[in-house]
Amino acid sequence: RSLHFLAAWFVAVPGAFYLVAGHVSGHFRRHLWPRLRDSQPRILWAELVNHMRLNVPAATGGPDYGLLQKCAYCGVVFVAMPLAVLTGLAMSPTVAAAYPFLQGVLGGFQSARTIHFFSFVAIVLFAIAHVIMVIASGFRRQMRGMTLGR
Repeated sequence: RSLHFLAAWFVAVPGAFYLVAGHVSGHFRRHLWPRLRDSQPRILWAELVNHMRLNVPAATGGPDYGLLQKCAYCGVVFVAMPLAVLTGLAMSPTVAAAYPFLQGVLGGFQSARTIHFFSFVAIVLFAIAHVIMVIASGFRRQMRGMTLGR
């Protein structure tokens, strides 16, 4: 368990830097936050059908995310990851002793544990879907872009 808590810092600290950098640079507002005009059920449905058929357009090399991608990224960045960190802290005996209200807010230790588990499942499913979409949209081009910046 102590290794689990130690490993959590490798998620929490870079995640906090990412949130600050994304906010300061405007990346979240410009690229990740879904626009109201794009949030129509027919657009979401069409993207969902295309993704389920693995009919995704080739990557362009820029952050031009579709509506489904924006929703998935926002769900992970603003909901699943913060919940995983918060519930992990609530389950820590040291943190729970120092801040007992944290478990109360989350409905107790077992509720925090359940929320932590489902956050983990959402993050893992996101990662699996992410890898599948990278492969479907051109693996070599994507890997070259991620590693060499081209």
